[in-house]
Amino acid sequence: MIKKIGLGLVMAGAALLAPAQAAALDDWPDRNITVVVPYPPGGSADIMGRLVAKVITDATGTTAIVENISGGATIPGARAVLREPSDGHTFFMASDNTLNVNHHLFEELPYAEDDFVPVTVLNNYPHWLIVKNDDRFADFEAFKQYIVDHPGEVSISINTIGGAAHLALEKWRQENDFDFEIIPYRGSPPAVQDLIAGVTDAHIDVAGSSISHARNEAVNPLAVLQDTPLDEFPDAATQSFDNEKDFVIRSNLSIVAKKGTPDEILAKVYEIVKEGATTEEFINTLNTLAYEAVLMEPAEANEFIQSETERYRDLVELSGLEKQ
Repeated sequence: MIKKIGLGLVMAGAALLAPAQAAALDDWPDRNITVVVPYPPGGSADIMGRLVAKVITDATGTTAIVENISGGATIPGARAVLREPSDGHTFFMASDNTLNVNHHLFEELPYAEDDFVPVTVLNNYPHWLIVKNDDRFADFEAFKQYIVDHPGEVSISINTIGGAAHLALEKWRQENDFDFEIIPYRGSPPAVQDLIAGVTDAHIDVAGSSISHARNEAVNPLAVLQDTPLDEFPDAATQSFDNEKDFVIRSNLSIVAKKGTPDEILAKVYEIVKEGATTEEFINTLNTLAYEAVLMEPAEANEFIQSETERYRDLVELSGLEKQ
């Protein structure tokens, strides 16, 4: 009898919830929508955030604005989103740092793994290893051999401590018993400037952040750090995710919302973005940045993000970075 009553309560609750969520979708949006980008204006995440905001505006007729809240390992941006109601009027352009890495790097992170729910994993972030374009290194194999022949003399820069590039670079160093120096910078622009000036020997970057320098032939991409080549740079070596000694980086940009946002709204925004990704502007932007659309549906994206958090746990442990 108790089991029957319990089942009846669950079914009744579900019956009540469905109309409530449908009503939420009927009333959505009832005011401007905010897309929070936890990085400064002008970067690739900002470009994608503004593209998402435009797609939502065009589809709903309601203005979606971008708010840049940068710094602090993306934590201030995350906090800002969590202060807002979970009613589908605030979305967050979240990188691996926010959704995965931070949980292993901070003792007291002001949000939990399940405080955000995904709309989609929007696009991947192809990374590459670039050098100054001065014919010093003929290709990636020559670069690796130079590291072996000159232990402790090679410097490779990264954009931030504890990011996907740093963790993958440290793994590559350990797996191959390489001896080189890792130089952290605050973002791509100063790191690339120093690379071109000859201060460092190589830089690990999101391809979209330094692709203009490669197109201008100021830098030379020796390797694309994934198994898929970039059509525009066919001479850059690819790396295999199946080879432990290869240098690979898997990194993505996701659209998420605060936990409690109705599933119907998440699904609606996913369909809006998926349709928007077929437009010429969206496709051209991805091509310009050398990104690829991923566009996982919400349930699949949730499973993927959880698995990535586990993968990054192993990388952080291997790196030896201590929690802050």
